Amino acid sequence: MFCCGSKKKKSKKSAKPEEPSTNSDTHSLKKEEESQKVYVPPPAPVKQIDQVFIKINSNQEMLRQMKQIKDLREQGQFERSVQYEQSYITQLINKENVQQQYALEFTWAVNYTNHLKGKPGIGQINNSKLVGPNQQLKSGLKQDGDYVALNEQAWVFIQQMYGGGPELKIMPPPKPESQAQPNNTQSKPPRQPQSSVNNTQSKPPIQQSSMRQTQTNSRFIQQNPMAQTISVMATPKSVDRQVSQIVQSQSRNDSAQNSRKVHQEQKITYTSQGQIPIIGLSNPRYYCYLNSALQVLLSIDSLTEGILAIQPKYGQKFLTAYQELLRSIKKTGSYSSIAAKSVWDACSGKFQFNQQQDSHEFLLFFLGKIQEELVGKYKNKQEFNSAEQAWSDYTSKNQDIIDLIFAGQSTSQSYCKSCNQVCEGYDPIWDLSLSINKSYTGIDLMDCLKSYYREEVINDTWKCDKCKKSNKSVKRRMFISQTPRYLIIQFKRFTTFPTSQKINDSISYPEKLDIQEFCSKGLQTQYKLKALITHMGQINGGHYKAYAERYDNWYLFDDENVSKINGKQLSDRSAYVLLYEKY
Repeated sequence: MFCCGSKKKKSKKSAKPEEPSTNSDTHSLKKEEESQKVYVPPPAPVKQIDQVFIKINSNQEMLRQMKQIKDLREQGQFERSVQYEQSYITQLINKENVQQQYALEFTWAVNYTNHLKGKPGIGQINNSKLVGPNQQLKSGLKQDGDYVALNEQAWVFIQQMYGGGPELKIMPPPKPESQAQPNNTQSKPPRQPQSSVNNTQSKPPIQQSSMRQTQTNSRFIQQNPMAQTISVMATPKSVDRQVSQIVQSQSRNDSAQNSRKVHQEQKITYTSQGQIPIIGLSNPRYYCYLNSALQVLLSIDSLTEGILAIQPKYGQKFLTAYQELLRSIKKTGSYSSIAAKSVWDACSGKFQFNQQQDSHEFLLFFLGKIQEELVGKYKNKQEFNSAEQAWSDYTSKNQDIIDLIFAGQSTSQSYCKSCNQVCEGYDPIWDLSLSINKSYTGIDLMDCLKSYYREEVINDTWKCDKCKKSNKSVKRRMFISQTPRYLIIQFKRFTTFPTSQKINDSISYPEKLDIQEFCSKGLQTQYKLKALITHMGQINGGHYKAYAERYDNWYLFDDENVSKINGKQLSDRSAYVLLYEKY
């Protein structure tokens, strides 16, 4: 598709607010709810974190992962699908304590390794060379020479993805004589042959797989060339709930790490510790804007886990500050509050402690600074022929936890009135900043989205690259071409023209949101509400609070005070920032 580059004068809607920094604490506003504050009960057992960030242990999860990979390939996003597959197969291979192994022909395993490096077309699995006369594994074959051993989860995933076979189970060797039964008891013969083969080429149903793990897998990881390649691959950039969409996992050895690009040199080790205690954040004076934004971020388990997994470098003060806060929270436990002093100090140059500030502005600033410390500033001066190409370039240069979770892509289409040429421009986005669109039925989030994405005529002189004619006005349309894992939406409540004021109208927003009509085809567009920030008061003074879902329950965070609420109470119409999560 044609792309107009520097010759086109673009006029697009900014994803950042234009209003001045505002607001903070009016303590009298907090008094009215003081009687409702209660301590938070102990959190429920830790639930499973999103699939890209934890070890996946269910057949249903595997089916979902496979669908995600195949959907990406059908959309022409081969590189992203491979990155996604790298992460998932690595998790499966790293499973421990598995009692069943399967044989995979060595040459095919090497080809699969090349496939995960970006080479398409590996064909079906062909294990025919491994099958002996008795439909069992040939005698004399060498593991990691003639075949590689996979645990059951890894085998089922690869076989379901690429087909072929036959299926060969590798049974553990018999116990040594010293471990035999007492003299009077004859040892029972093994119930199954050492290896067995499935003669059919059809794919076994995943539902029948026991999904057990293998004890000898560590040797496979160390010796097998496919595993060695997979072990140094980056955790995939998650797209959709997945990214499932991504903590950038780095090279496990120095030589591999040195060969990576700058953005991949940040060493990250993966742990499953995304859940944190529910606590309040103290506010000595004007920090309600900061506390509310942090409580929203703390509700994202994958972000917490990804941030803690990074080994910071010297000078990364924003990353280090957030890590210090997370570790302090983990040590503190529930039923208490702490001061986010490390974050205060890191942001003091931009946000003065004795001034009122804007919570949305702080949220984007803080995320932006962490992202900049991880991968540097993104400088895009290229022209691309498609949204997919532009997105691939952006994600390849920004493989960090912040972009993994929050980044999406917006496409704008401009139409030449003379020749009907369509010019497209592509921009990464972290949030949507919506004007408040009033109607007879009140203000609704969907109405604001429709207003934002409506086709419009912009009075901006633009010269068409095809017909070379100048257009005094341009018809322009915008849509989302890549949906983010977490969608941040801000309502423009604060205006400066004709006078500075706050729009206090109530805004309704759904618990579940589908943005399909504002997106290109083939994207995952369903979201559920995860957290929100509200503002009470006026432009020259007010107070921020946050609501967030934790442990399958909703909580109100009002600085150091935390209250558990039910879903029916989640109807605060003074919403300023919404956070939606893909599901």
